[in-house]
Amino acid sequence: MGSPLGVLFANFFVGMVEREVFRIINKPAIYARYIDDIFVKVAKEEDLIPLREKLQAVSGINFTIESSADGKFPFLDVLVAQNQTYFNTSVYTKPTNPGLCLSGKSEYPQRFKDSTISAYIRRALKHCSSWKSANLEIERATYVLVNNDYSNQDISKANQQMVRPSSSSP
Repeated sequence: MGSPLGVLFANFFVGMVEREVFRIINKPAIYARYIDDIFVKVAKEEDLIPLREKLQAVSGINFTIESSADGKFPFLDVLVAQNQTYFNTSVYTKPTNPGLCLSGKSEYPQRFKDSTISAYIRRALKHCSSWKSANLEIERATYVLVNNDYSNQDISKANQQMVRPSSSSP
């Protein structure tokens, strides 16, 4: 197993590489990174070549380039779709995802099962840029959870708690 500090060291290393690279070339208008996954928006794909070459030269790491298809690009577990002036986002699930999660009939404590349900709903609410896509993702997640033996009652309860929090706050 790797060190618990591995993610911290990787993030620090790539941050130092970026600092050196962006002293040499201009940073793209849209540049986002999570550890070693980088999202960049450029006018032409050829504009990525100098950035990739500098990142590789400074770091010694081989960077690959993936392009969008039909104006859509999966980045981590978010599907980013380019509109005319902005991005639409929704949850990205790989086509090979079998839809498995912790079984609702497992011997794990109920709080673990409740947390599984909440994680699906939270991901929909955080990653989707519109209520329509959030609702579609919650419907998909409900289907996955029911297929993994969760009750509709538990799913509805968690959904109501997260989507429509109680009005006890001022």
